[in-house]
Amino acid sequence: MADISRWTAPEVRRTFLGYFSDKQHTIVPSASVVPNNDPTLLFVNAGMNQFKPIFLGKAGQTDPLAQLKRAADSQKCIRAGGKHNDLDDVGRDGYHHTLFEMLGNWSFGDYFKKDAISMAWELLTVVFRLDPDRLYVTYFEGDKALGLEPDLEAKALWEQVGVKPDHILPGSMKDNFWEMGDQGPCGPCSELHYDRIGGRNAAHIVNADDPMVVEIWNVVFMQYDRQKDGSLRTLPAKHIDTGMGFERLVSILQNKMSNYATDVFTPLFKKIEEVTKVRPYTDKYGPDDADGIDMAYRVCADHLRLLSFAIADGAVPNNVGRGYVVRRVLRRGVRYARKYLKAEVGSFFSSLLPALVDEMGGQFPELKAKASDIKEILDEEEVAFALTLDRGERQFEKYAEQALKGDKKLAGSDVWRLYDTYGFPEDLTKLMAQDLGISIDEKEIRLAEEKAREASKAVQSDLETFPALDVHQLSELESKNVPRTDSEAKYGQGESRGVVQRIFTGKTGFASTTKSLPEKTPLGLILDKTNFYAESGGQIGDTGRIIIDGVAAFNVSDVQEYGGYVLHNGYLEYGHLSEGDSVTCVFDELRRSSIRNNHTGTHILNHALREVLGEDVHQKGSLVDHEKLRFDFSHKTGVNTKEITKIQDISKREIEGDLKTSAKVVPLAEARKINGLRAVFGETYPDPVRVVSIGADVDEMLKDPSNEKWRQFSVELCGGTHVDTTSIIKSLVVVEESGIAKGIRRIVAFTGERAREAQAEAQTFAEELDRIEKLSLGSEKEAAVKAASVKLAALTISTLEKATLQDRLTKAQKEIVDEQKKRQKAESKAALQTVQDYFQANPDSLVWVGHLGISANMKALSDVLNYFKASKKAEDKARSVYVFAGGSDDGVLHGVYVGQHLTDKGVTSEAWTEVVSGIIGGKTGGKGPTRQGAGVHPEKLNDAIKEAESWVGKQLGGLPIRLK
Repeated sequence: MADISRWTAPEVRRTFLGYFSDKQHTIVPSASVVPNNDPTLLFVNAGMNQFKPIFLGKAGQTDPLAQLKRAADSQKCIRAGGKHNDLDDVGRDGYHHTLFEMLGNWSFGDYFKKDAISMAWELLTVVFRLDPDRLYVTYFEGDKALGLEPDLEAKALWEQVGVKPDHILPGSMKDNFWEMGDQGPCGPCSELHYDRIGGRNAAHIVNADDPMVVEIWNVVFMQYDRQKDGSLRTLPAKHIDTGMGFERLVSILQNKMSNYATDVFTPLFKKIEEVTKVRPYTDKYGPDDADGIDMAYRVCADHLRLLSFAIADGAVPNNVGRGYVVRRVLRRGVRYARKYLKAEVGSFFSSLLPALVDEMGGQFPELKAKASDIKEILDEEEVAFALTLDRGERQFEKYAEQALKGDKKLAGSDVWRLYDTYGFPEDLTKLMAQDLGISIDEKEIRLAEEKAREASKAVQSDLETFPALDVHQLSELESKNVPRTDSEAKYGQGESRGVVQRIFTGKTGFASTTKSLPEKTPLGLILDKTNFYAESGGQIGDTGRIIIDGVAAFNVSDVQEYGGYVLHNGYLEYGHLSEGDSVTCVFDELRRSSIRNNHTGTHILNHALREVLGEDVHQKGSLVDHEKLRFDFSHKTGVNTKEITKIQDISKREIEGDLKTSAKVVPLAEARKINGLRAVFGETYPDPVRVVSIGADVDEMLKDPSNEKWRQFSVELCGGTHVDTTSIIKSLVVVEESGIAKGIRRIVAFTGERAREAQAEAQTFAEELDRIEKLSLGSEKEAAVKAASVKLAALTISTLEKATLQDRLTKAQKEIVDEQKKRQKAESKAALQTVQDYFQANPDSLVWVGHLGISANMKALSDVLNYFKASKKAEDKARSVYVFAGGSDDGVLHGVYVGQHLTDKGVTSEAWTEVVSGIIGGKTGGKGPTRQGAGVHPEKLNDAIKEAESWVGKQLGGLPIRLK
């Protein structure tokens, strides 16, 4: 039996990798959990994913993977979305995880069954010292319907290494034949199972879903290639692909019945206990876990792992694809943390992060490198969800109470509303309902979703043309003493309370209630107080919802201000609103946080422009939204690369300097006295006015406004929303610099996560360019460079990085052009020489038909035809040639020159090429004695050459001609 005290989790991993290193395997690092080059996957979910190009024969010459013969690794995998999804089961048992490590070894056309089986058995029984009597092995039993024989070879090899015959069991197509997909490499496999109890024969419960007899390793023998028609062909090179669950192996070696009871998770549990002060983890399940705290431990520890690795590899939370998976995992974890662990929401997961980095950062260095980014994103997402979590839970409880009184079924419209209004992921609602014994109909949810989307589409176009408050309507509001909106809360975070003052219907004016209005009517709400930001100063308005919990929800799609009245434009999703209703205002915090980043980034950029380009730079316009910042300014010439570098360096310094933002409303005259104050020329500012400074306190500036040192800081008149400190912005990347009018330049930049995405895209493209540059000159490199040129033109990345990448691409293009010219010249010479050599050897011959022995080089082919066409020699004028070039790799070209001899016999270039085109397809063109074209069936090249010879031979009365 294994020495339990020896096998810590890190030691298990080291031993596995060390064993295969000693067996001449290359130890490769884990691939990213984000499969950047595999659109079929949300996340990497198996150890073999990164090796698919090898198995499919698509690994390029310069791909490092192409050189591998033997490999081993510990691959981080995620199964929390798509076809493989363990999310709902996490926490309920001791073995499901959304993130896990897959230990594996591979052979690519090197060793096969004998060595794979021998190594697997030796590692488990000799190195890890597992009891052979507890191990069971399966082999493929065959499938008569598919014409597949039993894998008796594998069975015999397991017997040879020492497995007892009654521990070697046949397995079905489902369990013991592994396939990558509907097509591609596949083959039989052997699974190794371990009996946690021992002292018995457990063969009858292998693969019977008994938690005490578990699969620990799968060894796949890839020997077939599944064809499109479903048939199997034997692979020319056979491969080995194995996968062993790291967490399960550790639990076996530490003699634990649960993966969560091992030191893979105990450091995280200790950190959770330290942060929350909750009772220690006891590894209880189901009814034994009466207070639900152990399940919450498991959920939070598991979800921390997924969140940290996903974010480190670039999968940031959003509402689409893998980003939505990350967001819903975080929200599920937050709910467990608060409900069962009584954790403070806002920085819970980031407070656990140091323990994970300490535990796994050695094997996965990206955790250490990205720890700061992971923390920021986790906190941002937690804070945003915390704003609606309380109200969402209260609303769920109302819906649940109604369901429990009736048919114990939660309406699909209510499930969708919890997501759409309160941000509750559907699976979280389902989980909460399941705990209460309430059922949910999936079809009802999808119908509610579709209905909501269609309604939104129908009203959005009307909202785009929704009218403004005109002078008469503003006068009416004033005459009825409707107070102007107090919007001071827009500078804070979180929701706010307000009272409906007026309901604006557009053309018909104001209404006191929505009850008599048609559904989805575009409306504008005026409240006494709001936290929504109305579009002004270049910053777009907020979006979000105005809610009466359980009664009504108003979707805000735009916010404008007219004469001090803030108008929230949108439509009612459900319910009704009336004047005097007390409502909750909830703006989209995640969207607003990006706007804050971009607005403060605009101020930093403005300051950097003055520092680099001089005092003559003045703002001429700006746009700040949730995707980008756009800044127009006066400058006579374009901003060159050197200047943009300096601008980005200054911006980087101010962002990383974690400078505090200071804002204060002061008399306009006092504000204008501040040395270095920036304002838009010709703009009318209110009095008093809001001053925003980055890096210096406004009060200090006002005490000594003429001090020269204030010029070191960004200080502007601004009514927009900003970050508290500049480090929140993370990064600023200039992605465009252009001229929009004489003397006016425009810069577009990204900040925050959008900037990081742009940097990641540039890095990915640079790595692709690395691979392309290593390719040998030829058709593959030509195609790759052409595709890369199109791709680079479409990328929105740093202008500096784009210029660098373009320089590299231009260099590669020049190499190709130079090589093409060199090759073309050489092929032109060789092609003409081929024909001339023939006529020199056969001076009496008047016709040559054949392949020139060159690539699909139209210039070289034309040179041959033009030589005869332009020749002054009588013998050349009389001769005719039909020449071919290219082949299956680069396409086929052909051309003809009909000399005087054949012309006199009535042969035309058009008639001759028509015969050839009938074989290889395509079109031809030309004039007089010359004609050329491209075929579309290169596989019929030899047939075309024979037909060209045969046809002209008939025109010559059967006289022999030369076929080359």
